Amino acid sequence: MPSITRQIIRDVVKEEIHSALEPLEQRFDGLEQRFDGLEQRFDGLEQKVDTVITQLTDIAGQFKKFDEEQTVLSGQMSDRTDRIEKLEIATFGAAAA
Repeated sequence: MPSITRQIIRDVVKEEIHSALEPLEQRFDGLEQRFDGLEQRFDGLEQKVDTVITQLTDIAGQFKKFDEEQTVLSGQMSDRTDRIEKLEIATFGAAAA
């Protein structure tokens, strides 16, 4: 008899534990699905950030190229201004302001 009572108690306790854990398992499954959704959203966001960084890198390269061109053009302008002033002095005796 005692073993039958123990078995009954074990079965009852096992069933109660299962009944108590089932809602928790369902909640964990729901949370896992939500985390999966968040992970997918973050993956999409990561792709967008990569695209933006690539575009910003391109823009930075274009600005650098523009700055280099401006530096070259500024040097050429300075050389031409000096040449014009020399020609004005040779032609008119003085450089125009």
